Amino acid sequence: MATLATLVTGKGYDASQGLIEEVAKLVPELDTFDSILIPGTTFQSVAQTSDPTTGFRTAGNGIDASDEGYRLDTFALGILAGLCQRDKAVFDADVRGRAAALRAAAVSMVRSGMKTLAGKVWYGAAANAEKFNGCAALVKSTLVVNAGQSTANESSSAFAVGIGADKCHLVFNEESALLTRAELEWKEGIMNGTNDKPVPSYWTDLTGWAGFACRNTNAIARIANLGAYNASAASNKALTDELLAELVSKYAEANDGVNPNAIFCTFKQRLALQKSRGTTVRTGAKSTVEITAGVPLEYAGIPIIATNSLVDTEAVWTSS
Repeated sequence: MATLATLVTGKGYDASQGLIEEVAKLVPELDTFDSILIPGTTFQSVAQTSDPTTGFRTAGNGIDASDEGYRLDTFALGILAGLCQRDKAVFDADVRGRAAALRAAAVSMVRSGMKTLAGKVWYGAAANAEKFNGCAALVKSTLVVNAGQSTANESSSAFAVGIGADKCHLVFNEESALLTRAELEWKEGIMNGTNDKPVPSYWTDLTGWAGFACRNTNAIARIANLGAYNASAASNKALTDELLAELVSKYAEANDGVNPNAIFCTFKQRLALQKSRGTTVRTGAKSTVEITAGVPLEYAGIPIIATNSLVDTEAVWTSS
């Protein structure tokens, strides 16, 4: 499988690669999660839920036949949409030139759409009767580490994810305009001004079907109820290597020893982890110096990726 930027090129959509790559620099989920294209707005996947029964037998005795278990999952895409409409005279007179101004507006539109999609990867989307689940809803309670923060709307999470065709990936409709155009198509039209009177305008829209799929719910583990970092991060239940050890252990146990492909957290939690990795060194009988660790980029070889798509204002997670 491939990330979105390489996927659109592989499908012959070379024109849109530059635009996607430009946006992907600011939305790490696009650069990390694999993506697939589908012809419709839903697709089904068969997931194995159990292995056949095996065992030793004595010579001359038979053994009961058994089959592996399967589950049929259905994944839905949602309509990712945006509309941009500007005064034609303003674009025509832009100091950057009309073409550059239109491109800048297009990049902003796509960036906003991709940031919206990335947030839904974690928290899910529901609108106009179309919805797809995110990692917070799909993770099993047995794969959640509770950091213990209990103040409402002051929590955050770190997610360990497995990425690939049989694990977690993004899904797009193959005819999405987002994938097949280098630029959003601008048209001339009429908009209502602030005084409710008509104004000549340029307008464009971003409309496409997008979603998220997890074909194996063991492919997501979570540290929930992380507290905000401050000078006493340990007492605020912020991210530490001890919590990461428990997270990765839970994931590996559920996946026969295989580690996740990446760990995502907020920038504040990455800072908390960085501070927790610092050390205090005694330099004399009565003096010490604090040594700050480098920015955490990995845990046990697993990339740590900070993202603004995760928030520090989550509700308190409970197992019920």
